[in-house]
Amino acid sequence: MRIFSKPMSYRQFLKYLVPSILTMIFLSFYTTIDGFFVSRFAGSDALAGINIVIPLTCIIFGVSVMLATGAGAIIGEYMGKNEHQKANEIFSMISLLLLIFSIVFSIVGIAFLKPFSILLGTTERLSAHVLPYEFIVFIGTIPMAFKLYFEYLVRTDGNAKVGLRMSVIGLVLNVILDYIFVAVFKLGTFGAALGTLLSISASAIIGLIYFIKYSTITFCKPKFNLQIILKSCSNGSSEMLTELSTGITTLLFNLIIMKNFGEDGIAAVTIIMYIYYFFISFYMGIAVATAPVISYNLGANNKEKIKETIKYSFITIGVTAVIIMSILYFGGDIIVGIFTTNANVFDLTVTALHYFKPVFLFIGVNVFLSGYFTALGDGLTSVTISSLRSLIFVVVFIFTIPAIVGVNGIWMTMPMAEICTIIISLILYNKKGKQYIQ
Repeated sequence: MRIFSKPMSYRQFLKYLVPSILTMIFLSFYTTIDGFFVSRFAGSDALAGINIVIPLTCIIFGVSVMLATGAGAIIGEYMGKNEHQKANEIFSMISLLLLIFSIVFSIVGIAFLKPFSILLGTTERLSAHVLPYEFIVFIGTIPMAFKLYFEYLVRTDGNAKVGLRMSVIGLVLNVILDYIFVAVFKLGTFGAALGTLLSISASAIIGLIYFIKYSTITFCKPKFNLQIILKSCSNGSSEMLTELSTGITTLLFNLIIMKNFGEDGIAAVTIIMYIYYFFISFYMGIAVATAPVISYNLGANNKEKIKETIKYSFITIGVTAVIIMSILYFGGDIIVGIFTTNANVFDLTVTALHYFKPVFLFIGVNVFLSGYFTALGDGLTSVTISSLRSLIFVVVFIFTIPAIVGVNGIWMTMPMAEICTIIISLILYNKKGKQYIQ
């Protein structure tokens, strides 16, 4: 694991980040590709229907990321101590736990398909688009969960390029299959979901083969350890909370926007979320790439390497924020136009993006510091940052800002949440995070 411990120049650091950033970008493309094809070939109502189902995928992703990041930090620390058998036992136990969750979630979801769609806020007009997509999501819970789980843990094994390979193959398949099912066979949201399921399954199989045949971390007979399970869940809870909060806030946004703007408003917020998922992927890539480095060097007591990683990460986050804001300032309208030809949806989305885009100035620091504390095993601090930025402040502001400035205040909710969170994040870093590099 020399890649985790050797000093790097900033150029080498950027080169190290690339596979993880690309992996996260490609991951964000899965639902974006679905949205692109259904908006072009099935209409804005189909696009809105996909957005209704997002909270369900957030649950699957949330549990997967929680177990991957929470256990990954523990596994990385044991690898730093050269206790590889212990690392393998933890990996095997957590993998079994994720499999059990996936099976149960899939069965319950299929059994209560329509009640779930009603709970998510579907309307009679959108129901025909929601139910088929929702059904495939529940069918595909196992490959969806393990694709994400394996992509995170290959980085813990020091092989981010495998995760990138998984993402590239899955993404290419997804584009091809979505085109066939949605554009050619006109299967709407059902075709989009089916294309995503098949492509994700291919990625998950690649990850499974890697951990069976090629990985330093590998499957063995799992040893049940409740303490490790609880620590993994606690340590990764911030990442799960981020995903679950996305589901909760998406539901809130859908209900409020439906009330104020109708189905066209749901289509508009769906496009905004696609833009959000794409650009936040850069920050997520930095966080997930640096987490195993921090965990490994925490176990090896290499403070200089941790300090170097933090320094390079903050520089990269700052540069990335400037680039993203420049792209949205000069090319935001063009990006929106990729997803819709409906004039009303286009105008709504452009207006929304104007108020929403400042979120990218602040979110990078919050995402990185949440991941940093997870890598250190400080789940409580991590979940504090995550809960503030993705749930608590969002809920507070979504009910207060529109009441003060009008309906366009809805789009200001997330930027305000990130601004308030970054203040607390930096205080927590100065109080608790710096002790690991001094």
